[in-house]
Amino acid sequence: MGPVEIVFIVVILLFGAIGIVRGYQRELGVTAMLLIALFVLTFIEATFSDQVLALLGKVGVDEASADSVWALIATGFLLIIAFISYQGIVLLFPGSGRNWFLSGLIGLTNGYLLAGSIWYYLAQADWPFGKVVPDYSQFYDLAVQLLPPAILTWQYFIGLAVLMLILRVVK
Repeated sequence: MGPVEIVFIVVILLFGAIGIVRGYQRELGVTAMLLIALFVLTFIEATFSDQVLALLGKVGVDEASADSVWALIATGFLLIIAFISYQGIVLLFPGSGRNWFLSGLIGLTNGYLLAGSIWYYLAQADWPFGKVVPDYSQFYDLAVQLLPPAILTWQYFIGLAVLMLILRVVK
């Protein structure tokens, strides 16, 4: 089995290719939705962690498995938001023309937000339900410190999301 970070790098590159195909106007809408989703997760984690642990305890989750359950909830929530954001009518940002470089860059950003956040939550839970060998590379040790929820707090996520929505409204 290869290094786990290779999987996430491939997913991020895949999102870059999707961004080139879809265009930056649509990709910015996905970025706004991912920022809002990350705001919700980091806000709940920072503000209501004790209540979440108590709620998980009431439904039969022991304290040792709480991190794994939270990682699965966060991963599922992010995947649902990403799926909804990429389907149907999306939040479309103004702009004209096709700029493949900008589209690819925003697609890579969306991949970083989605795959990086999933990577963060699964790593925090010590890779539940997976056979990830704990002999991590130096790249893994550096990259896990640069994942979105690790470097940004909920205040930054909501600030960036509000900025994205303002950019959408301003003509």
